Amino acid sequence: MLLFLIIFQTLFPANIAKIPLDEILKDVSLLCLGSLGDLTLSYDAGLAAGYLLKQQGYNAYVVGALDTLSKDDKDPLNRVNISAFITAHVYSLFARGLATAGVIPIFDGTILDKEVVVSLNTRDATYPIVVDSEVKKTLLNELGYKGSVFLNDEIGKYVDSIKLSWKITNVDVEGIRKKLLKNSIVKLSDEKKIHVNEPFIESGLLVFSDDQEILRFAKDILDGYENALGRRPW
Repeated sequence: MLLFLIIFQTLFPANIAKIPLDEILKDVSLLCLGSLGDLTLSYDAGLAAGYLLKQQGYNAYVVGALDTLSKDDKDPLNRVNISAFITAHVYSLFARGLATAGVIPIFDGTILDKEVVVSLNTRDATYPIVVDSEVKKTLLNELGYKGSVFLNDEIGKYVDSIKLSWKITNVDVEGIRKKLLKNSIVKLSDEKKIHVNEPFIESGLLVFSDDQEILRFAKDILDGYENALGRRPW
């Protein structure tokens, strides 16, 4: 972990955050957002994450990767959905929430799924993309991406030039977090078993947190007192 932080800090200035979403909003991963029954809540996730990042002195957040979920992913919780359409939709809403909170959204172009890029274009969600090679800059240009594209060593100057001065107050971060975690619970079968952060299971309930309140809510679903609102992301 220390080596990762050292490498990261040499790539990005200190005011640009690139950390997993679930380390900002506890237990709320990108896959959690991709499982939401109400995808518009992704905006609230961006708002809450942006609020916390702004409090910590960050001016920008690297969102990503621009890739879809697949069963061979080493880190499936850091992917949104198997659908490029839904992935782009979630990213566009999440990015808008970040911007509302005064944090510049930057998409991580280390991995590029062409369909995700095209879907972002169609939504005019053309926030900056940071890439690790000129080849990827060229590819994005060929795909007609309308936003700015920067190499790792260029993005800092861009952020410094357009820092968002505003910040928001009175964000109910914990309320948003719980709403996201409850709305993303996926019922895969009638088996009365709760699975926490186990992508690609085929039975029981998939939940993204072992918080007692979330587990109680999941049990109420199994007992028929509540409905599972989430949607299978694969």
